[in-house]
Amino acid sequence: MGEDAERRAPTDPGRVARQFTNRIGDPTPLRLGDAALTAEVVTARFLVRLLGSLPGGKPARVAITHPAGWGHHRLELLRSALAATGLADVLFVPEPQAAVRAHDALARLEEGAAVAVYDLGGKTFGAAVVRKLAADRFVPAGPPEELEIGGLDFDEAVFGHVVEALRPDWDALDPADPAVLRAVAELRRACTAAKERLSADTEVLVPVALPGIATREVRLGRPEFESMIRPAVEETVATLDRVLRAAGTPPHELAAVLLVGGSSRIPLVTQEVSAQLGRAVSPAPNGMAAVGAALEARGREPEPGTATWTRPPLPEAPKSLRPKKKRLTPFVTAGVLAVAVSGALLTNNVLTNKAGAKTTTITTTAPTTTTQTTEQPAVVEYVPDRQTAPVVLPRPATTQPPKAKPTTTRPSATTVTTTKSTPPPSSTTTTTTTSSTTKAGAP
Repeated sequence: MGEDAERRAPTDPGRVARQFTNRIGDPTPLRLGDAALTAEVVTARFLVRLLGSLPGGKPARVAITHPAGWGHHRLELLRSALAATGLADVLFVPEPQAAVRAHDALARLEEGAAVAVYDLGGKTFGAAVVRKLAADRFVPAGPPEELEIGGLDFDEAVFGHVVEALRPDWDALDPADPAVLRAVAELRRACTAAKERLSADTEVLVPVALPGIATREVRLGRPEFESMIRPAVEETVATLDRVLRAAGTPPHELAAVLLVGGSSRIPLVTQEVSAQLGRAVSPAPNGMAAVGAALEARGREPEPGTATWTRPPLPEAPKSLRPKKKRLTPFVTAGVLAVAVSGALLTNNVLTNKAGAKTTTITTTAPTTTTQTTEQPAVVEYVPDRQTAPVVLPRPATTQPPKAKPTTTRPSATTVTTTKSTPPPSSTTTTTTTSSTTKAGAP
């Protein structure tokens, strides 16, 4: 496994399998020497070998991270292969949730906080948004996306740059020569190391040790390397933007952005992601997903002897103390009646003013009585059949109003004066009644 397998790969390439976990679920088996094994079987054997090499022995529980896009079919195939090797109690944790769980252990997130995960690994890229619902519960917010882009593609870009620098001598190499195969395998490892050094250096020299080629090193600068991988990096950033839109989470609402995976340490990656999100980002510590999976396997239960307090529900108040709901019906009815009365009064005042525009003044004068003036509608009054001369009272000293122009008026506004002479009564009191109609405001 690992470096040991890489050293043997040039001399026995038929017994080497790389990136086999990406083929889990593919029914086509892998050919390793004389054996044909499915990818999930190779993965199960790899895990058994890895757990057997641990100094503390087999752990009490095993947690395995997997891409967020894996469905039930892939997980069940891997679970069956693990059970066949004796690993029945295995916990599967999606990689984005595991990374956010580890981040929450370092910097406590509030409930409801959303975290974007940019995972650029060796073979694939994944983008997802994870939201924290409770103390130890993390769920995906929106569908994740994956791309067949990873660090191996960047290694191949560096290797292609070196091959172009070695032409035409490269084309003269014998692909069947074991010495050439070993030298080419070593050159590939040197290209991977050069890619990793470019994360800190601006220029590297790739060593070359190929038979029949005099060139001993090839120069590569960071600007050249970034120009080669920029299209792939821009595609990953566009995928992250789509995932955020699908989750309904704008960048400014994110509590954190996690850049996980070895290739996320490339400076161009942090530059492009920062420019897209409008915020500064930095690569997460190594092994975030593994730490999060271990925390999930442990369960993070409270330590013995410690208690957690939660607020109990408040008791329900007695019915006698509950505030009564105020009924609005009496207030609405009173308001309607007030508006109706106000309208009626306003209408009465208007009608009264119109009717009072022309009034009748009746003055009755007697030697022993006082003058009384009342306003009432026009009245025609007849006296007994006796001839007397009317007594005209002197007008008070007031300014005479202008005479009204003669107009044709309705019957109710016509002035009628009737005088009949009657013999004086026995009391010798003379009564004169004058009925006249004047305009409002006249004396």
